[in-house]
Amino acid sequence: MKEIFYMTSRFPIRIACAAVLAASFGLTGSAFAASKTGNLNVKLTIEEGCSVFSNNTDISLDFGTWTTLSQNIDESASFDVACSGDTGFTVGLDRGAGGTAIADRKLTSGTNKIGYNLYTDASRVTVWDTQTFAKAAAPGNLTKVTIFGRVATSATIPAAGTYLDTVKITLTAK
Repeated sequence: MKEIFYMTSRFPIRIACAAVLAASFGLTGSAFAASKTGNLNVKLTIEEGCSVFSNNTDISLDFGTWTTLSQNIDESASFDVACSGDTGFTVGLDRGAGGTAIADRKLTSGTNKIGYNLYTDASRVTVWDTQTFAKAAAPGNLTKVTIFGRVATSATIPAAGTYLDTVKITLTAK
């Protein structure tokens, strides 16, 4: 008899647990069936201007590895520009961290320096300065910009090392 009483007293607890479990899974009546509506506000603003697109965060121009400067070393680097609106743009390059003037850009390794320059053309005639290069851009289209670099021939053999410079690029929508 004692055994039957034990099972009967646990029965209401089991029913209560099942009801709580059913309510937590949404298996009850209309109390959980109500729905609410709201709004999702979506916004996009396009500014007049230009953006630079590159595969990397920074654009790199690598002259490679050499033992002497017995010949001109020519390399180039490119990036894309896209502008909104019907605008053109200019790209300016400063003198770099190693140079004292646009015409005197320097790659440095410690106190050692090697002269180089950056040009707007593949023939390396026009030195790129802070506002030399201007180009028209069709709205929304990518425009390729190529920077041509040259380390000039030198009879002096430079000290071994990795020579670096950082040139600031300024993109201005017209």
